[in-house]
Amino acid sequence: PLARGLISNRTHSLGIVADDISDGFLARMVAGAEAEARRRGYYLMIGSVEPDDDERGYLRLMLERRVEGLIVARPSVPISLDEVLPAREAGIPLVGVGVTDLPGFPIVDVDNRQGGYDATRHLLEHGHTQIATIVGPRDWPSAAGRLEGYRRALREAGLREDPALVEQAADWGLATGREAAARLLESNVPFTAIFAHSDLIALGAIRQLRDAGRRVPDDVSVVGYDDLPVADYVEPSLTTVHQPMQEVGALAASLVLDALAGTAPLTPEPRLLPAVLVPRHTVAAR
Repeated sequence: PLARGLISNRTHSLGIVADDISDGFLARMVAGAEAEARRRGYYLMIGSVEPDDDERGYLRLMLERRVEGLIVARPSVPISLDEVLPAREAGIPLVGVGVTDLPGFPIVDVDNRQGGYDATRHLLEHGHTQIATIVGPRDWPSAAGRLEGYRRALREAGLREDPALVEQAADWGLATGREAAARLLESNVPFTAIFAHSDLIALGAIRQLRDAGRRVPDDVSVVGYDDLPVADYVEPSLTTVHQPMQEVGALAASLVLDALAGTAPLTPEPRLLPAVLVPRHTVAAR
């Protein structure tokens, strides 16, 4: 392959510049992109960027390695047109994943607004009207979308949002969920359900509720978000919203590869894949 690439001036490689890929959300996306690239005879190069790292440096490195297409997945960091301008000038197809705005480039994501709406609606349909939510990190557009869906479901049910029932999480992890649930309990504002913006936040919250003597789902119902494999194995199994992240990665890679093959031009409109509610055993009727 290396010799053929030298002759044809092709590297048959794609690049991904992403936030920390130890995060399950991004890891599954990368796995989907890698599988699609391999299926079509391409290799994948990965640059995992920390919040303070030089993103332009990673993009420059990818261009120096002569990648033929790029996927940028940095939901926690706003991306400016200047940062991706070198890729455009080099004629390299680029697709964003989970970012808010990338002018002139397509974005692939999950429909988080609908996912947040469906999670909250599920609790409303079980008779809950005092529904707390633990919101993901404020810089992530997915967290903003899920919160918007939560608010829309409350409005449609004729309920007023209570700011005391909205807790902000610093990250997507277990400890954050536990700390947020503790703050909700300490506030003494009554609630019978929690919509958590990730499965790990939900599991941390459940642990705190149990330590406080609250039974799940008898006293408090809980809905998570992600549908991590562990969600089906905890007791009780976690009601959650499935994110098709491997399909997101595969679609992003497919858009880049189709543009390279000349079979479909890249168009800037977003592509949103549906998030699907997975009912299990952490939600009970009020």
